[in-house]
Amino acid sequence: MHLFRAPNCTYYTRICYPKSLRDMGFPFDVKISLLTKTRAIAKKRNLRVILAVNQAMDSITTETVPGEFKSSLNKQIDAVRLSFSDVSAEGVPLRFATKGKIEVRGPNLAVKQCEQVPLKLALEMFISSKSKEGVRTLTVQQLHQRISHFIDAIKPDFTDEVTSACALGYRDLLLDEGRSHKTNKDYLAASSQLFKWCCLMQFTDANPFALITLKQHSLVEPNSARTRWQKRDLQALFSHEEFQKAENDLKWATLLMMFQGLRPSEACQLRTADVIKQEGLYCIKINNGGEKQRVKNASSLRILPIHQFLLKHGFIELVERANKAKRVQLFSYIPTNQNEDWSRQYCQYFGRMQNRMGMKPGSRPTPYGFRHTFIDELKQHEVDENIVAELVGHKNQKITFGRYGKKYKISLLKKYVDVISYDIDCTRLF
Repeated sequence: MHLFRAPNCTYYTRICYPKSLRDMGFPFDVKISLLTKTRAIAKKRNLRVILAVNQAMDSITTETVPGEFKSSLNKQIDAVRLSFSDVSAEGVPLRFATKGKIEVRGPNLAVKQCEQVPLKLALEMFISSKSKEGVRTLTVQQLHQRISHFIDAIKPDFTDEVTSACALGYRDLLLDEGRSHKTNKDYLAASSQLFKWCCLMQFTDANPFALITLKQHSLVEPNSARTRWQKRDLQALFSHEEFQKAENDLKWATLLMMFQGLRPSEACQLRTADVIKQEGLYCIKINNGGEKQRVKNASSLRILPIHQFLLKHGFIELVERANKAKRVQLFSYIPTNQNEDWSRQYCQYFGRMQNRMGMKPGSRPTPYGFRHTFIDELKQHEVDENIVAELVGHKNQKITFGRYGKKYKISLLKKYVDVISYDIDCTRLF
């Protein structure tokens, strides 16, 4: 038995039939309105209704017909409701579950069907749907984990039991648990995605998270959210013996992030075939055409002219050696764990290397900071935001350029890529 509040704030009681009765053709459960929006009153009425339902169930025999029992139970509950003070039972339905649907019966009411779906079942259906969209495995897992956190915290049984009050309470819980502002937004966005999908599936009438906002009261500037590599940090990194004795794959992947703005996974999954010529210029093609290659989204698909620094220090020769050896992948990294993460080996080794260099976790820049550094350098050179977006694979938010504009010419992109300069010494790297 379970007392719950419906979206209209009216309290209901839910009583499940024993398995022995379900095997005889009886429904999974019955839900009965307690005709009040006050919890204290609902708790008192709940006891009387439960007693009446249990007594009715005890009277069931092998000869009892489920349909006739429903009619009989309707009358008994109507009698109990009439004993509620100042309440008329007329027109208030009972709800019986029947094979995934809820059959609604009541005095002077025609029978109708409406969905009531367990929230955990809706979550599994939603996750299955997202998986079919080609969303990254890691993204799907994060959605499942974040939505499960909401379900475990609020403990609703059905999709239509979740109200905006539940969503607001969950937001306050997130704030109390001490996560970052961005992480809290991601948790709320995950649950909002689920309920948008539930609305489309007609499992609920509205998205309870639609009006829930999360304001950032931090005094930290927005552009300091992710630590970039300062030039002194880069010089210290490249001059340190730990970096100099690292494998060449790690060094080249690092340079690609610094001078091309690649994500760690984009650099680590490069194939020899991804280095091409276009408009007479050497380029890197970021794509998902190879085995297990992945990109974050459609905007990530792009062709980038190779920075003059990489050309000067032997990148094309590196590719030619790999081609001569008939290697498919440019580097030795392979996708690992269930997320098939290409950058995991690189990031783990880089982190251990930083530990040996005396760079303390939590206060040091990370491999993801190389891309942030690339973007910030372009910003300091006053490069147009549309060009930066195309170089790093961000979606262009401006409708004129995003929807109607064509890709920039490689020769133009080359001009802006080459403005990046870190004044680092690579003479002892290779």
